Amino acid sequence: MHYLTVLLGSLLAMLGYHEPQGQTSIIRVSGEAAVLSRTTVSAGKARFQCLQSESGNCFYRLYREECRDEAAGELCRRLALDDFSVGVGGVREVQGLPAGFGQQVRARNAQRRD
Repeated sequence: MHYLTVLLGSLLAMLGYHEPQGQTSIIRVSGEAAVLSRTTVSAGKARFQCLQSESGNCFYRLYREECRDEAAGELCRRLALDDFSVGVGGVREVQGLPAGFGQQVRARNAQRRD
């Protein structure tokens, strides 16, 4: 699958297809619950793409960290923004996320602890 993704990207580049400017991150988790995901953030829109998952779905949790200085050091907490899943080969676009949002992606759905 990895080689197919590289080959397809190279072919599209040779044909003149270029993605819009933005930030792209690839998340790969190996092991029992393997997952491969690609996220692109550009022009106020985030695009989440599930490339591979043992369960057939990528489960995303989006959050924003809020930190403040305390006498004992910095205290941070995560504020949940959204939870959703995307099937392998699927894409979900989300608008209106704050700059610098964080994400977790898993092959299995995790119980929310907020």
